[in-house]
Amino acid sequence: MPNNILIHTEYGRLDLRESHLGRPDLPWLWQILLGDKRRVERRQLMCGEACLAMGRTEWMRVYEYKGRRIAAHQSKEAEQRHQSNESDEHKAYKERTVRAAEEGGFRARAETPSSDGKVRSDVLVYGAGLPTAFEIQRSYISDQTISRRTREAADHGLAAAWHTDRHDLAERNEVAWTRTDNLPVEAIRTDAHLKIRGGVRVLDWERCDERRPTPCPDKGRGRCGRWHPKSRTLEVLYDDFVRGVASGEYAQVAYKEKRQTFRLWLPAADRDRYEDSIGRSASVTARAPRPRASAAADGDPTCRARARIEAVPPSVVVRNVPGRCNAGVEMCGEPARLYPCGWRCDEHSPAAARARNGDRR
Repeated sequence: MPNNILIHTEYGRLDLRESHLGRPDLPWLWQILLGDKRRVERRQLMCGEACLAMGRTEWMRVYEYKGRRIAAHQSKEAEQRHQSNESDEHKAYKERTVRAAEEGGFRARAETPSSDGKVRSDVLVYGAGLPTAFEIQRSYISDQTISRRTREAADHGLAAAWHTDRHDLAERNEVAWTRTDNLPVEAIRTDAHLKIRGGVRVLDWERCDERRPTPCPDKGRGRCGRWHPKSRTLEVLYDDFVRGVASGEYAQVAYKEKRQTFRLWLPAADRDRYEDSIGRSASVTARAPRPRASAAADGDPTCRARARIEAVPPSVVVRNVPGRCNAGVEMCGEPARLYPCGWRCDEHSPAAARARNGDRR
C-alpha cells in the first residue's frame, strides 16, 4: 500500500499525489527533499498516515523510480502497519477477551496505544494490579520481537499475556504462552467452553525420601528429604483465565524443573508455595511504570484532547501503600491485608473476586 501523505516538521503536510506536494508556493520542494542525503531521522519527514493515526513518529525517505515518487519507511515493521492483514479469528479473540473481562467486572479496551505511541496492545485489561496487555499471535513472530515487545510493555507498566492457537509458538519459552485449539471464527466468538490447552499449569508436590523411585532432582543422586514440585497441565476456560489474570488468581512464573527453566502461568497459591520452597521470587512481573505528566480529570485513562488512550492510568504509579487496598484503576485506599496479588480490602480480596465471577473452575 503506497504511503502518499507525509508530514515535514518545517513545511507541514505534503501529498505525493499532487505535482506541487500540496505546496504550490514551493515549486522546488520535491527537488530539495530528493537532495537531502542526511540520515533518515534528520530529514524531517515522517509518516502522515497509519503511523500518525497510531500516535507513532516514523521517519521516511523519498526517492523516484521510473518517474514515480516513492516514500519509504525506515523500518519494515512500520511499513507493515499500512497492511490490513488482521484475520477474522484474531478479531474474534480480541472481542472475546474484552467481553470476558467486562463480564467479570473489569474494564477492557481493544487496540490500545500508550501515550507515546510506542506500545499498542491487542486488548488492555485493567485489573487488581498492573494493567495486563493481552496479545493474540496467530502468525510466526521471532523470539527477538516477542522479547522486545514484552520489554517495551514492561517499561510502560504493563504485564504482557501472550496467547496463540499454534503449537509451534506455544512450545517456545521466551514468554509464558497460553494456547487454545485452532478453531473457526464462530467457535471463538460463541463457544462458552473455549479451553486453554497449554501454558497454565498446577504443581503437585512429592516428598524426596526412600519411597521416591528416582534420585533427587536437585542433586541427581540420593534422597534429600525435601518436597519437590512437579507441574502438570491445567485446562481452564479462556474466559476464566482472562478474569483470573485480572484478579490476580494467576501469575507468570519462571519455573525450574530438571535443570531447565520454563515460563508458565500458575495459580497464585502454587506460585507462593514454589517461591517458599526456593527461597526467592519466581514471578515474571513488569517493572514500575514511569511517572506520567498529565491525566484526565475524571481518572479515566482516555485523553479526549488527543483522542487516544493512556496505557497506564496515572493512579497506578503510586500504589504500594502498606495497609491500604491498591485494587482498581484508581487506588481503593481502604484498610487492607497483604495477598499475593497486593494489598486488598475485603471487597477486593481474591475470594471476593472469585465469588463475583462465579468460580466456575
